[in-house]
This record gives sequence, structure tokens and C-alpha cells, in this order.
Amino acid sequence: MLQTSQIKTKAVSIEQIVLSSRKASDIEIIARIKAGDDNAYGEIIRRYNQSMFRIARSIVTDDATAMDIVQEAHIKAYTKLNDFRGAVQFFPWLATITRNEAYMYLRKYKREVSMTNEVIQLFENAESNHKMELQSGSSRDIPDTTLENTQLQSLIVKHIDKLPEDFRIVFVLRALEQLSVKETAKILNIKEKTVKTRYFRAKRILRSQIQEYLDIAGMKIYEFGDYHCDVVFSNVMAFINKS
Repeated sequence: MLQTSQIKTKAVSIEQIVLSSRKASDIEIIARIKAGDDNAYGEIIRRYNQSMFRIARSIVTDDATAMDIVQEAHIKAYTKLNDFRGAVQFFPWLATITRNEAYMYLRKYKREVSMTNEVIQLFENAESNHKMELQSGSSRDIPDTTLENTQLQSLIVKHIDKLPEDFRIVFVLRALEQLSVKETAKILNIKEKTVKTRYFRAKRILRSQIQEYLDIAGMKIYEFGDYHCDVVFSNVMAFINKS
């Protein structure tokens, strides 16, 4: 995997990139890129970095690794852009590339763990324990309304990271990215019924009080900050301009 530190060429200055109008459609931007305006890919980066980071982060559960995966997915998408057909929506195509890059990382660096019925049952049985912890938890675990939003986000991330991987990615796509059952099934290459089941079980594990925290925090978890976005933007555009 291409690490941020491994890019030797000088990153393209963000100010030097002329981005297209925010109102331009994905198809219009892609047409510009295919016509030779490589810098137009910068708008794709800005538009989808957050969503791609959430997808990668929900699979690998590590910010730095997810950032590298986003960068690698952008490069892969750019080099394969001629394979994209406008008859399908662009984001599901881009999300699928991101998902594949994340799972490729897991296969390369981690032991692949299958989701057995025993594992599923274990997490579902833990539901009541989560509820008891939340109801009787101390002030260090349960934030009140005076705590900062970042603390709420941290608590939410901690509990979502505890979800089984198969549940976690479905939850992120459905609850955070607001994708439909059909879109989620297509990206993950699973049946729509499976999406519904995993999403339902994920919500059961998180329970109602965690959902309240999600509402308070405005679903703003796995955030991809401006600095990180700028780093990926510069590195990917440096690769594009060099190639």
C-alpha cells in the first residue's frame, strides 16, 4: 500500500488546483477528466473524502490506515476511470473500490475472521450488558449535556468499533452515509435481506441510549478533518500530475 510518507514527489500546492464548480455533477467532472483535465479530479477528492474515509475506517478501525486506504482508492479510481460507465452512479462505484482496498489490507496484514453464528450470538448476548453499563455507568463513561461534542463522538466511536466487522460497515453505510438498502447491498455484494438483518442487529447492539448519543452528536463520527483531507488531496493530485 502506498503510504503518505512514501510519496517522494513534491505535493501539488492546493492553491494551484482550480476546482470545478461545486454544482457540477459527477458525470460532468468525469467528462472533464477524460477530456484531459486531470486537475478536475480534485473535486472528486473533496466531494467524497469523508464518505470514503468512513467506509475504510469502519472496516480497518484505524484512522491512519483508513487515510492510506482512501488515498490508494482515489489513485485506483483515477487510473480505472475509463472503466466507469455513466449508466451507474459514481459514488457506489467509488465506494466499492474503497471497500475492496480496505479488505485487501485486511487480507494482507490481518488474519481473516469469519462471522460465525457463535460470534453473532456472543455480540447479541452482550446487548444487555451494554444496556446495564450505560444505565449505571459512571461520569467518565456517560457524558451529560455539558460535555463537548467531541467527547460524545469519542464515546460513540468506541461502541461502534466494538461491533462485528460485518455489522459495522452496514451500520456506517446505512446510518451515517444514508445509503439505501439496495445501494448498500450493491456496494458490499450481499443480499438486501442480509443488509436489513445486519443493520437491525447492529442497532440492537448499540441500543437506544447509544442512538440518543448519535442524535446529539449529529451522526458526526469517523470525521475526516480538513488537514487530513488536504494531505490526501495533495498526494493524490501529485500522483496524477506526475503520471
